[in-house]
Amino acid sequence: MTKHQLSGIYRREGEWTLIEIKLSETNQLFNSMDPSPFRERDLDPDAASYIMSAVRELHDHSHVKLVVYFPGPHEEGLEGMIHQSIRNYFSYRERAARFGVRQKLRLGRSSLLVGLVFLAVCNVFRLLLPDEGVSTKTLSEGLLIVGWVAMWKPLEILLYEWWPLLADARLDARIRELPVEVRVG
Repeated sequence: MTKHQLSGIYRREGEWTLIEIKLSETNQLFNSMDPSPFRERDLDPDAASYIMSAVRELHDHSHVKLVVYFPGPHEEGLEGMIHQSIRNYFSYRERAARFGVRQKLRLGRSSLLVGLVFLAVCNVFRLLLPDEGVSTKTLSEGLLIVGWVAMWKPLEILLYEWWPLLADARLDARIRELPVEVRVG
């Protein structure tokens, strides 16, 4: 979507684009199955998903603010508690995603080593085959193909699979830094 199309979906206040969440009680923002204190609790999966998809849609907007609405007056310190909870949740997600990137690259490197050894073994066997006959030529070509197929997964991991994890880490870092405001409304 273009900035113009998104302007109809998300309200603006001056230079800020608002991601708005309307709640009837504080518990709606948090995962009800998590017994931790509020500051350490997981966000409700639907709330987290909504925030993540909104920030993804607003990726080229530099001034984004999360606004949480409650129907009546809220307790003292609620804004700080909600802001800290969101920071904690998305900090944890970012650390987990960055750990996933490291794990994926480690797997890619070890898989590449295995793939290269297997490819080398296949090529050595190809060199040991006599250079005559259709069946040996077929076997030789088969060994070459199998050797390169063994390289498929390591190259896929190292070239492509870690990028989405890094994108998730960057998204989580951006959400972690969002200003949060609690309003009555």
